[in-house]
Amino acid sequence: MDIEDTMKDLERIFQNKLMLTKKEVSKVINRSQSSLNRDIANGIGIEYKKVGGKVLYPIRSVAKWVSMTRKT
Repeated sequence: MDIEDTMKDLERIFQNKLMLTKKEVSKVINRSQSSLNRDIANGIGIEYKKVGGKVLYPIRSVAKWVSMTRKT
């Protein structure tokens, strides 16, 4: 599955959202929120933005990460 297919799936699930919360991303990628926190601290993982002190993930970044890490 390529990034465009993944984007369509995520857009269908998260209608009208451009950014996802840490909780939403953890469900999509099947990893804990603390694991995402560790990635942020280590400067790795999915691209994110801080908005008003809150970590948000652009849906396209999540789709890209899922596409790159999905096992075939």
